[in-house]
Amino acid sequence: MSSRSFEIWNILSINQPVVIFSHEFSLISAVSFLVWLALTTSWATSQLLSSSPCQQVNVKQRQQQQQREHTVKLTISQIITAALLFILASELPIHLTTPAEGLFDLITGTDPLLTDIIARVPSLLSGPSPPLLLRNRHVQFIPFVLQNYWHMKVDPLPYQRVYFTVSDCIDKTQKRYDYYCDEMLNDTVTIDIFPPFDSHDDDNSYLYRGFNRSSPIILYAPGLKCHSQDLPGTSIVRRAYEAGFRSIVVNRRGHTPNSKLSSPRWNLFGDVDDMEQVYWYIKNTYVDKDTPFFLHGISSGTALGVTALSKWDRRRAEYPDRPSPAIVASVAITPGYDIATVMKRERFLWPYNDVMLQGVKEYFVMNNEEVLRAHDNDSVDRLLNAGSLQEVVDVAAVFAGYKNASDYYEDVNPVNSLWDVMTPKLILNSVDDPCCNIQNLYEQSPYPSHEGKTFAQILKETKRSMVAVAYTGSHCPFLCKRNKWLPLVKDPWSGGYMLNNWADQVSIEYYRAALDIYHDRRYL
Repeated sequence: MSSRSFEIWNILSINQPVVIFSHEFSLISAVSFLVWLALTTSWATSQLLSSSPCQQVNVKQRQQQQQREHTVKLTISQIITAALLFILASELPIHLTTPAEGLFDLITGTDPLLTDIIARVPSLLSGPSPPLLLRNRHVQFIPFVLQNYWHMKVDPLPYQRVYFTVSDCIDKTQKRYDYYCDEMLNDTVTIDIFPPFDSHDDDNSYLYRGFNRSSPIILYAPGLKCHSQDLPGTSIVRRAYEAGFRSIVVNRRGHTPNSKLSSPRWNLFGDVDDMEQVYWYIKNTYVDKDTPFFLHGISSGTALGVTALSKWDRRRAEYPDRPSPAIVASVAITPGYDIATVMKRERFLWPYNDVMLQGVKEYFVMNNEEVLRAHDNDSVDRLLNAGSLQEVVDVAAVFAGYKNASDYYEDVNPVNSLWDVMTPKLILNSVDDPCCNIQNLYEQSPYPSHEGKTFAQILKETKRSMVAVAYTGSHCPFLCKRNKWLPLVKDPWSGGYMLNNWADQVSIEYYRAALDIYHDRRYL
């Protein structure tokens, strides 16, 4: 880190009381924003009604005089109240202490070619630039969630859906190099493809003319409780379409809406073996031999992306005769790093831990209670009584193919094998993320093999990894209005407008740059 970034980090993040106050103050600011918005709307509405012709005719002149004096006093009070709320809502202390845009930190690996990558990703160093009243980490969720709901319900993308059967070992610690063992579990995952491969009979087929079997492919690992129509959101898929990338979303087990598990196998962060089987299926069925593949993880899906790359790259180095998926480059949006601690209450903050905890219990446990209880009744009881998301992850290890949480974290925790990742990888975080605390990146690793280094230091020692930490962005929205009045950009699919997400823009620029600079990786 630069010395300036280190100083800011000491001031804002290492001092735990300041971290807590910052989060609490941002919640107060978010509430102030909502109250300010309600008061402003109410005042504007009353002004419109009071100036209507019928209102003027029906109100007597004397009453108007009395009301006018009262209105003046009320208006002054409203102005003062609105001004105070505005100051709170705009998080004035934060505006005075942190830049409006740019990066808090940029960590790069040892490969000299990363300098060329940075030069070809112009949006990276600029960082997100949200509007004044949308800079708050919680307020950013409001337009973000509303847009995601609109895209999901009103303007969904016309994916091609493929149902694909995946096989897995009952005990993952006993699997062989070819992923097969004596006792197997089968289940179905859904693969959603946009633009579709089978688009010749589609009414929108003329919109897919630029796509063919050689078009570059982005494989997506969605976030928690997310799926193809809400990764969260689909703005990245729409931008990928505009740039000529075909998007393939792998809806991991238990994540496809309105579906249930057929076997007691469920991993909150996703299953590497399932993802590899999908990769080979797509590669052998739909695309040309040298079609470039990219891997895009969002939120909890980032753990799958990093763990998969570390295992595949290590296998390629140690056993070059065995087939390994070839990924040109990868992006991880708002990862939490050490999944053994990321969802503790002091890291995944209130109210989000409670909101997601109840949702996870309903979506994954209650919805599949019969098949899960048949496998381990006691663990289901513990899941339903869990007091935090981290406790859910610990207990659910038995449903992910492991005997206990210790075995689970040893095999799938992405921080265990960061040095093994040879695939170019860009990681995007924000200082104000309320769900994946930025402290996760800069804290000292508790694992002996890391020799007391922070995860930021370890990533700096990797070959082709980069980490860009923005000042703002919250958890995924990354609203950016640069050189505009509003954080909007043209929707390349619908023709309307959508939120301008800095992370989406950077991701596509990065994939384009990597395809040029690391083009030989498609032939691995």
